[in-house]
Amino acid sequence: MSLTGLNKHVRILEEAGLVKTEKHGRTRHCYLGPRRLEDVGGWVEAYRRTWDDRFERLDDIIERKKGTSK
Repeated sequence: MSLTGLNKHVRILEEAGLVKTEKHGRTRHCYLGPRRLEDVGGWVEAYRRTWDDRFERLDDIIERKKGTSK
């Protein structure tokens, strides 16, 4: 990834409040924004449960197909 591309991604994360950046001389330090990450964590957890349910149903279908193909 180019430095320009990286900077664009970091800027978007900063605008969303997910990271905070500080310039120290010629370097820029990035820090996680914990309050916003809690919001993201809730969103991710909801989708994780959805995908867990879907994968369980897929496992059930695969097992049934294995049973009928014998």
